[in-house]
Amino acid sequence: MEDINDRNIVIIETTTDHPLSPEVFNRMFVFLYDTAYAFKTRCRKLITIDGWEIDGPYKSVMLVAVCRDGNDAVLPIAFCEVQEENLDSWAFFLTNLTYGLRFERGEGLCILADGDNGVDEAVEEFLPYAVYRQCCFSLYGRMVGKFPDVGVHSAFWGACRSTDRKNFIYHMSIIETVNIECHNWLKDTDTKTWALFSMPQWVKSTEVTKSSSEQLRIWLSKFLDLNVAQRYTTITRTIAEMFQRRYLAGWEWVYDKITPTARQQIIHNVFQSDGWNVDVPSNNAVSFVSRHGFVFEVNRELMTCSCRLWQLSGIPCEHACRCIHSWADKLDKYVHRLWSVDEYRSAYGPGMQMLREITHWEWQTKANVLPPMKNSTNSSGSNEANCHSKVTTLNDLFPY
Repeated sequence: MEDINDRNIVIIETTTDHPLSPEVFNRMFVFLYDTAYAFKTRCRKLITIDGWEIDGPYKSVMLVAVCRDGNDAVLPIAFCEVQEENLDSWAFFLTNLTYGLRFERGEGLCILADGDNGVDEAVEEFLPYAVYRQCCFSLYGRMVGKFPDVGVHSAFWGACRSTDRKNFIYHMSIIETVNIECHNWLKDTDTKTWALFSMPQWVKSTEVTKSSSEQLRIWLSKFLDLNVAQRYTTITRTIAEMFQRRYLAGWEWVYDKITPTARQQIIHNVFQSDGWNVDVPSNNAVSFVSRHGFVFEVNRELMTCSCRLWQLSGIPCEHACRCIHSWADKLDKYVHRLWSVDEYRSAYGPGMQMLREITHWEWQTKANVLPPMKNSTNSSGSNEANCHSKVTTLNDLFPY
């Protein structure tokens, strides 16, 4: 990987019980420069990090960092193979991730995670300037586990997705009415880390769950049964092919200024805008839309709405769409540049060089690296589970 792009980063750590003993695989970090560059220059600054246990004969967890491109598709940035998901492994992953991204201690980054196994502590310690976001689905699971008989599903998700403080307080008051202990427990979780209205506007995202990492896991699931060498070779080659496909797709959208996902959201918002009444004062920069007693202020010059969805997403909300129509202006002008087709094509334009298949690798004579201990639960015999076999082939080098 470093041969095809010297700005890729691959770190393999080994352990040994004695200076004369063979080295044993411990963990590995893989950073993809091409996807990271696309993220830094052409994508919204939200990274979802997650860890997946991999079933197999060896104890293994894959840590991932993934973002979304201008068409809201997932784009992986880095991977890490560790034996256990804990504070130490997250520290190893995040330290190398920020080194590759060149974000000084996380400044300018928004990190979304589930808060389990030390990930929140690692972000706080190693990325102190990053904005940390708690996955609402994980929070919901903990809430249901603690208060299984409290029926606040709708109110909880209403609070999570509230784009302004007033709406958030309204949904939280419903939870308080149903069960005050559940309400107080949620307040103690630091609501500013999970309520959408507290998302920084510069992130341009309304994501409140780790859905991007779940989509990535489904996408890569067919590769997780391969051994380490085959797995990361196949994943890297698949990402390179994806770069080419998405770049060509961008040229199919040449007659539109915004990506299909942004266009679909605009169509939805225009449909929802039907029925709003527009009042345009003499100062043409500010308009007011009203319906059924609800009033929202839309500022044309600042591209803001008092509902705050426009600022958070970068796409005009239904109130803004109604105003823009009354101004006889084009909606595309008011969509953030990161949703544009030009930015999307620029993200994938540099391409990504294809990693050669394992059969074409050049063998290098180096010290053998043994696999870690096998899981006794996945092994057919205890003797096999507690001993290492000698490495003789490339596949044996990373046999899981």
